[in-house]
Amino acid sequence: MIRVSDINVYIKCPRMCYFLQRGHEFKRDASPGYLERLILKELALTYNSAFSAKNKLSHLNDELDRISGEIPVIYRTELPAIDDDSLASAVSNVRSCLENICSNLPSNGDFYSNNSFHVEPLLKSEKFGLTGSPDKLIGINEGHVPAIIKTGSMPETGVWQSDRLQLTAYVILVEENFKLPVDRGFVEYARWGKVREIAIKRHERRKILQIKDRIRKIQEGVMPEKPENAPCDHCSFEKMCDVRSTLTSRFF
Repeated sequence: MIRVSDINVYIKCPRMCYFLQRGHEFKRDASPGYLERLILKELALTYNSAFSAKNKLSHLNDELDRISGEIPVIYRTELPAIDDDSLASAVSNVRSCLENICSNLPSNGDFYSNNSFHVEPLLKSEKFGLTGSPDKLIGINEGHVPAIIKTGSMPETGVWQSDRLQLTAYVILVEENFKLPVDRGFVEYARWGKVREIAIKRHERRKILQIKDRIRKIQEGVMPEKPENAPCDHCSFEKMCDVRSTLTSRFF
């Protein structure tokens, strides 16, 4: 099975995808920035209840306190050891965003007033050999619509292309699992409490199927070319990638 997370990595860099498929792992440090993103994701799961609360800011502050204690348990694998100072710094940074988040929640009332959703449901498609878990699967009318939570930057309009492709992969999975067409999805930008709805386009569906086939070749042992815009800075596989590139070039 190819995971949607594999597709996300391939979009960043096919070479990165190759090394992960060969059994290598990312080196993750429990830095304040990484912790901050994890906390924001967990906090975003409470925005629906915050939307309905009389005092939204007080509600989110209480949820943030709860999450700060639960993060080491929820992300035990990703965070085998958490430095108390790093955790405190991350919580403080997230807390500084709460007032802005509260001010934006009402403008997304149609989204946050809907409490009919499942968190990270596992979806599989034998037909496409694809699996993944959207952050939220929202019940709308008689169907289901996927939503993803993003904790990084937000474009001025629309959503980032990588977000569109990730959401498209989840749409394909939802359609296969529930046998109903899905023509849209949601991207939730947690740092701002803003949601953007996007229409799923034909060329993006085609792109996902193409990437899936390329990842299948990578799984079979084919090493892809490194793109010119590869995010090499701070990449866990930079040295390994340079060595492989040198060895490969000797044969041409």
